[in-house]
Amino acid sequence: MENEIRKVIRLFHKEENILHEEKEIRLEEEDSRWIVYVEIPAREISAEQVPAEKFVIKIAANDFTSKERINGWVRIIAAYRNLGYYSPAIRKSVHGNYGETVLFGGKECVAWEEEYAQYHLRGTLEKSVYTDRDGRYVYQDEVLAFLGKVAQMHYDFFPCKSGWVRLEPFGAHEETDEITECVGTFDGLVREHAPGFLPRWEKVLALFEENKRRLALVYGKLPTSVFQSDHFGDNLVLDENGHFKGVIDYNLAGTDTAINVFLYTVLFGYHRNVPQPEEAETLPEYNPAAQDSMIQDIVDALRYLRKFYTFTEAEARAILLLYKYISCIEYKQIEAFRKYQGDEQKLGLLFDGMEQELAREENPFYEVMMEG
Repeated sequence: MENEIRKVIRLFHKEENILHEEKEIRLEEEDSRWIVYVEIPAREISAEQVPAEKFVIKIAANDFTSKERINGWVRIIAAYRNLGYYSPAIRKSVHGNYGETVLFGGKECVAWEEEYAQYHLRGTLEKSVYTDRDGRYVYQDEVLAFLGKVAQMHYDFFPCKSGWVRLEPFGAHEETDEITECVGTFDGLVREHAPGFLPRWEKVLALFEENKRRLALVYGKLPTSVFQSDHFGDNLVLDENGHFKGVIDYNLAGTDTAINVFLYTVLFGYHRNVPQPEEAETLPEYNPAAQDSMIQDIVDALRYLRKFYTFTEAEARAILLLYKYISCIEYKQIEAFRKYQGDEQKLGLLFDGMEQELAREENPFYEVMMEG
């Protein structure tokens, strides 16, 4: 591995005596990733002292990272910088390429180098720096503003779909989108562990499929832009006070539907946690207080986004279909099924919640998207 690391470093640096530290991020059959932190010590060049420099080399072996995508990331980073947002610059190799093909860890990989981040990665800061007294992220509205501005530009220069793509697969080895995969997993769990609930599940599945059919009729016509698509957690770049400066890591970047990005941002990253109910007739995963809170968080986010993004009538009409598609049968419901699979009462409540949400007809988002 040491020889492989040095070979990769030499693709980006000609200097000698380079210090490095390798970190394994993920090691799976279809997705392996490594990071090599590089430091060039202070040195003298032409009688002038050059300070120490730091860089980050990233290595990936998967079907959604390629030299072509890396070239596209450079364009995305430049576009975001024009909007006032920061991402570490991707640097060219000694051969003049942004990405290089390498053999690493027994796999054919793609390697690229980034400048060392000029601001703080969220994971390097204490949580108290970026969280207010109410437990809300200091940067939450700033991330929404970033997404709204990117969406309003309707960028169309990146041909690949984002990692959150709907109604079609993301990776070459995949056959469908993540939601449909979740539905298949849930179906298998019911058939194996709770066959007595098959009639309930078939009713829920019929509602899901009808909603999916209606969504598919309009989804491809909705406005899109090019998003980094992983603006959560340690992919955020913050200043010393916890305010948003930009993002790192473009592995999931791609073209996506604007309202999809807005919805999954709130649903899976920026919503309030309501107290779990103590009543026997509700579940932490599905209860009226939690659902009302979730809907209100989405409404509040959409209202704020209107400062930066102009919604269309088509988006306002389609968003309920999309909300039901991405939120009613996904990982939360799979985890809840596994948790309660031996408890018929709680499984019944889980199916009640899924059915109620999928049967929802009143669109709570339309008015705020079209007001004014």
